[in-house]
Amino acid sequence: MNIHIKSISASLVFSVLLYSKTMGINLVILSLVIISLVLLEHKSQKETIKYALTYLFTALMVFLDPTNFKIFVHAMAFLIYMGKSIAPKNSLYLSWFIGLTNMVLASIHQLNSYLTKEDHKNTAVSSKTKTILKALGIALGLIILFSLLYQKSNPVFSGLISAINFDFLSFPWLLFTVFGYFIFLHILKPYYPETLITLDHAQGNTLKKSTPNFSLEQNKKLADEYTLGSIIFIALNSLLFIFLITDFIYLIDTDTSTNSEYSKSVHQGVYALLLSIICAIAIILYFFRGDLNFYTKSKNIKILCYIWIAMNLILVLFTGYKNYTYVATLGLTYKRIGVFVYLLFILAGLCTTYLKVSKTKSFIYLIRSNVAVIFAVLFVSAIIPWDKSITYYNLNTIENVDIQYLIDLGNTNSIQLKKYSEKKKATAFEASITTKYSRFIHQEKEKSWQEYSIYSLIYH
Repeated sequence: MNIHIKSISASLVFSVLLYSKTMGINLVILSLVIISLVLLEHKSQKETIKYALTYLFTALMVFLDPTNFKIFVHAMAFLIYMGKSIAPKNSLYLSWFIGLTNMVLASIHQLNSYLTKEDHKNTAVSSKTKTILKALGIALGLIILFSLLYQKSNPVFSGLISAINFDFLSFPWLLFTVFGYFIFLHILKPYYPETLITLDHAQGNTLKKSTPNFSLEQNKKLADEYTLGSIIFIALNSLLFIFLITDFIYLIDTDTSTNSEYSKSVHQGVYALLLSIICAIAIILYFFRGDLNFYTKSKNIKILCYIWIAMNLILVLFTGYKNYTYVATLGLTYKRIGVFVYLLFILAGLCTTYLKVSKTKSFIYLIRSNVAVIFAVLFVSAIIPWDKSITYYNLNTIENVDIQYLIDLGNTNSIQLKKYSEKKKATAFEASITTKYSRFIHQEKEKSWQEYSIYSLIYH
C-alpha cells in the first residue's frame, strides 16, 4: 500500500481516537497502530522492539491513571521510539531529539528531495497509485450523489441517512486530520539526519592519550594545569568540609514541627546543591578533559576529586534526611517528592562523574549515561499513581492532614477522600469532598469509549 494512502487511513483513525477527546484507551489503540505501521515498514529492526514495548507500556499507564505527567512520559517514549526506529544504534540522548526533529523536518526534507530533478523522478507517484486515488475520489462522489437520490425515493433510507451524525465534520476537525496525516507521513517516511548520526557514532566513551610520549612543553603545560587544579580542589574541599559541619549542626538542632524556615531550607538547599554540583562537575570536566588524565602525578589530583565527590555524597544524604523528616512530619507533596527525584539525579551525576575520572571516560559518556538515568526514572515513575499514593500516605500516616491540598490534587483520589470523609466525619471539608467525588463519577460516566480509563470501566 502507498505511504500516502496509509497516512490518510491512519490520520482518520487518529481523528476518531483523539479529536476533542481526553486521554485514555485511545492512546493504547493509537500506540498499537503506530507500532504496527513502524514494524511493517521496518521489519528488520528487531532491536527497536523493546522501545516499542516501553512506548506501549506508557500508554497503558495513562489508561490506568490518566494524569498530565504520564501523558508527558508517553510523549517522550513516542519520540524515543521514533528516533530508535530511524537509527536503532544511536545513543538514547540523541534518539528523542531525532524523533522530535523528524516530526518537524521530514516533510520539508521530502519536499526538497521531490523538487530536485533526480529525486523527482524517483519519488514520482506511480500510475497504480494515481488510479487508486482517482477511483476513491470518484467512488466517494458517486456515493454522495446516489445517497441523495435514494434518500428522495425511500423514507426508510432517508431516515437512516438523517440518523448519521456528521457534526464532527468541521474545519477544526479537518485541520486536526491533516495534522494527523503529516504525523503518520513522518512516521512512515522519516527524515534521516545522517550528519548527526555519523557524529554520534564517532564519539567514544573512553578518552585516549593524544601522544604516546609527552614533550617537555606538554609536560610543563600539564604541570601548570595540575597545580591550578590541585589548588582549586583543595579550596573547594575545604569550603565543603566547613559547610558539612555547619549543616550537621543545623540538622540536629532543628525542630521540623515548629521551624517555619525548615521548608525553605530544604527546597532552596536542593536547588543550591544542584547548581553547585553542576558547576563543580563542569570544573572536573575541564581539568580531566584530556591529557591530564595520563599525567604522571594525576593520581594526587584524582584523590582530591574523589574526596570532593565523597563529601557531596554526604551532603546528598543530609539533604535527603532533611526532606525525609519533613515528609514524616507534614506529609507527602509533589514538591517533596521532587526533592527526592532531584537528589536521585544528583547521586547519578556524582557516580558517573566518579566513573568518568577513575575509568578515564569522555564527556559524551557523562551525557549518555545521565540522560539514560533521567529517562529510566521518568518511565519507572510512570508506574506509580502519584495522586492516590500521596493521598494514601498522608491519610494513613500524618496526624494533622492538609485535606485541602489533597482536594486540590487530581480527581483520581476522589474515592479515597470520600471514604475518609465518611469514616472521619470531616465536616469542614465534607462539601468539597462530596463535590469532587460527584464530579469525578459524572465525568467518568460521561466519557466516550475513546476516553475510557480503568475508572470509566468501573463506574460507567
